[in-house]
Amino acid sequence: MALFLQSTVVALFAASSLAAQTPRPQNARGDSSRASTSNRWPQAAWISGGLGVGTWPSGSLAGVASGWYTSGELALGVRIGGASQIFGEQRSDQAFLVGARTPGTRGFLLAAAGVGRIASSRSCDGPCSGGFTRPSATALAYSFEGHGNLDLAGIGLVMFGALGPTSVRYNAFAITVNLGWFGP
Repeated sequence: MALFLQSTVVALFAASSLAAQTPRPQNARGDSSRASTSNRWPQAAWISGGLGVGTWPSGSLAGVASGWYTSGELALGVRIGGASQIFGEQRSDQAFLVGARTPGTRGFLLAAAGVGRIASSRSCDGPCSGGFTRPSATALAYSFEGHGNLDLAGIGLVMFGALGPTSVRYNAFAITVNLGWFGP
């Protein structure tokens, strides 16, 4: 997990460094007439965390923590999420996601998909002997998000999960708190 998080942080910083080094066009001078024009596609970076419910496994509690960087339409993110029944099925993932977002700094939508490492297990109450853990699997992870933000904080509504065989598949909804830079 540490290697996954380290490589993800390096990828996000590399993307932001490349975007910051993008040269300005020849005709982009300090013209005061353009000062009132807003940037429809600002760069943004934030972390978020939240709680919610899972629809599969049904009746589960869900949690998600993520980090996002966006520049223009491009969105890059990392996520740790999961959904667990108190007694029964549990799913969790670590995912790297790539997607797109709509313009705007105060309110926007984001959709992304990528590769996720899914952990899956089953616990039980009663006469069974403690449950079992399935081997981790790689699956398609996804996230659909709506955000409302101020300059440095906001909230989000997130649908997230993973696709694949029944042993790894899950879907959940969460309300998140966002902290980061969303633009002026």
